[in-house]
Amino acid sequence: MKKKNLIMILLIILVIIILGLVVYFLKQKENSNDVNQSKQNYYIVDGAIYEKLEEVNENTIKNNVKKINNIFENHLNNMNVYFSTIPSKEYYLDNENSANNEFKYMENMIKSELNESIKYIEISDTLDLTNFYKTDMHWKQESLAKTVEKLEKEMNVESTELEYEKETLGDFYGTYYKELNDTTIGPDELIYLTNSMIENSTVYNEEKNIQEPVYNLPKTEETNNKYDVFLSGATAIQEIENKSINNGKKLIIFRDSFGSSIVPLLIKDYGEILLVDIRYVNSNLLSNYIDFNEYENQDVLFLYNSRVINKSGIFR
Repeated sequence: MKKKNLIMILLIILVIIILGLVVYFLKQKENSNDVNQSKQNYYIVDGAIYEKLEEVNENTIKNNVKKINNIFENHLNNMNVYFSTIPSKEYYLDNENSANNEFKYMENMIKSELNESIKYIEISDTLDLTNFYKTDMHWKQESLAKTVEKLEKEMNVESTELEYEKETLGDFYGTYYKELNDTTIGPDELIYLTNSMIENSTVYNEEKNIQEPVYNLPKTEETNNKYDVFLSGATAIQEIENKSINNGKKLIIFRDSFGSSIVPLLIKDYGEILLVDIRYVNSNLLSNYIDFNEYENQDVLFLYNSRVINKSGIFR
């Protein structure tokens, strides 16, 4: 009897081990399929990595613009409000291709859905493929002079011309490179522009209740993403104080990750810039964190990449 029980116990253990191995290998296969599927979303053209574009979703765009209109109507109707869409780099592969036409279609839809008191600023004509990293989706800060100039002009900003020094963090392997993992693609170089005004400005992180620099070099080591040097990466609410000027000008920017690298180039125009990312803070609770009365007659810019506007449920 004892021998029978021992055999039964051993059989049960064997079955458990076999089932465990089956589950493990099925999981490995599933993960492998996920990786392969992820890789299929990317492709290479002339030594640069691109991501396949999703079809324009009219309902998603309408819902996202409606969220923006609600913010305007609830908080911003006594301010100068602007909206601009950053095209994904895929739209610049061929000016005559269907993707380019899709962006124009998307942009026209956004314009038609926006509250008529919000001025739309087209910036697609200030950009081309050279403005974007080849291993990442983002634009290069050092090549945004035309875009900044266009925004300033359309927002009636009396711009102060300043010189910048180029600093480099060396080789930059962006998100696309990490997703595709194709070692035939060489790295980008991550360059950031600075001067004494930027270096004297401070960034208050509302979420962490700490003060940070405009360019946060230690953050890049923490996250292993050099793009996070720009304003410390994704953050719900930040306030930049420009200690070099006192012109009474304030700007609110509702932004995604593209805003991180262009905002430092707008510091020269404002004494204060408030950054809001409604991907991380509920738009219905904004008045709990922001006293909008302090921004009467000031400037507001909604600045979003086209992928964000075309993504369902992205805004809270």
